[in-house]
Amino acid sequence: MLTILSETERAVVATVIMDLDWPIALEYLKDHGHPMAKSTYYRHRKGLDEKKWERLYHIAKIGFEDQHLDRISQLELINKLMWKHYEEEPSPFRKTIILERIANVQPYISRYYDVTKTLMERRKNDEAKENANRERKSNSVSVSAEQGQG
Repeated sequence: MLTILSETERAVVATVIMDLDWPIALEYLKDHGHPMAKSTYYRHRKGLDEKKWERLYHIAKIGFEDQHLDRISQLELINKLMWKHYEEEPSPFRKTIILERIANVQPYISRYYDVTKTLMERRKNDEAKENANRERKSNSVSVSAEQGQG
């Protein structure tokens, strides 16, 4: 997915998500190719906090659709692989566990499809409103031109 964060900023976000204390966070960052001092770490955290609205705007305007489609694809792949493992599994007990997990994924898939339908309907309505506005504007321009000639 497209992102406005650098590799280092994404690594710092990971430490925040994992709720790591700063010494452990610095060790994590070092292990993942982003060594830094404590002051640099906190400067990055402050910068991320200052960027939060920009990041939200980016997700809402640019990245949401791509992320949404990626999540649907991932869930469909997970579902497909679980069915494959179900077919290959000889143990009835393990087959039952796999079936339970398949059932647990279904509500997520359904929600994503429902949201997709809602988004498509919303986009269709927005496009219809934009077309109506354009038509009104072009009609008012042609009426003004006719009045100017008359």
